[in-house]
Amino acid sequence: MLETDPEVLAAFAEESAERVSALEAGLLELERASKNPQQELLNAVFRDAHSIKAGANLLRLKSIETTSHRLENVLDSLRKGQLAPRADVTQALLDGVDLLRDLLCDPCGPAPAEMPKLLNTLEMLLAHPPE
Repeated sequence: MLETDPEVLAAFAEESAERVSALEAGLLELERASKNPQQELLNAVFRDAHSIKAGANLLRLKSIETTSHRLENVLDSLRKGQLAPRADVTQALLDGVDLLRDLLCDPCGPAPAEMPKLLNTLEMLLAHPPE
């Protein structure tokens, strides 16, 4: 990461924490309504992940960018109907939200040990969507 103004980093972390909370709430709603997911809800959670990714990209926060990008990809597959909002999908997304929350506590810190496993789980959902 390039040297970043601490105030800019704090503003990013605060805004992203709000987006993570909205993303989590949206995913929990999606889990409750998995039989009939609302397109508007899918679009909203996608936008939250996308916004976090874009900010992390600008600040060169690779772990946050990579995690939010992976979440964004899975959410995009849900929006397009390529992936069903099954329990394993929503659980992987919620695990990703937890990871983002951890990363935002120390945006410049090291990635948690469980990060590669979670990113792989999200990637596998895209490679082998459940039927």
